[in-house]
Amino acid sequence: MNETAGIVEPYELLEPALEPALEPALEPALEPALEPALDLSGYNYDLVLTYKMIEDTDDQDTLFRIQFLQAFGISDAEYHPEIVSAVIDDLYERFRENTGIREILASHPLTGSGAGDDNSEMIFCMMFSFQIFDMFHTCMRHAKYGEEIPKILRDEIADCLRQMF
Repeated sequence: MNETAGIVEPYELLEPALEPALEPALEPALEPALEPALDLSGYNYDLVLTYKMIEDTDDQDTLFRIQFLQAFGISDAEYHPEIVSAVIDDLYERFRENTGIREILASHPLTGSGAGDDNSEMIFCMMFSFQIFDMFHTCMRHAKYGEEIPKILRDEIADCLRQMF
């Protein structure tokens, strides 16, 4: 039996909001301007992803969707594709030159399709899928804090990608 059978990505199940969310009124900043290197994407690097620790696949999928939203700073339990897309774009720009992240993207089977770096942004987006999100999230945490991404983790992602494709 395919171990990913029945697993649904978060955006496949959630209905779009019927009414647009109201933006809170912006208040003037009371603090001095932040350093440009500060991550303002809203991504929660320190979240510990535990969705794969659950045996029941339905519960696993539910927890994945919850933790996916939490990682992207979405707290109202509703999928917001525009937020996810903006955060992923920001993360890609932030980490695309990181040696470990580049190695992971290069290990994806689609990289060998002749398109080279043209596929790297699309491959980066794929890293947020159920099968590898927990591992890639850990890689981004290492990258954010200027740490080398452990080779064992990079190899584990490469193995998973080979099995998926």
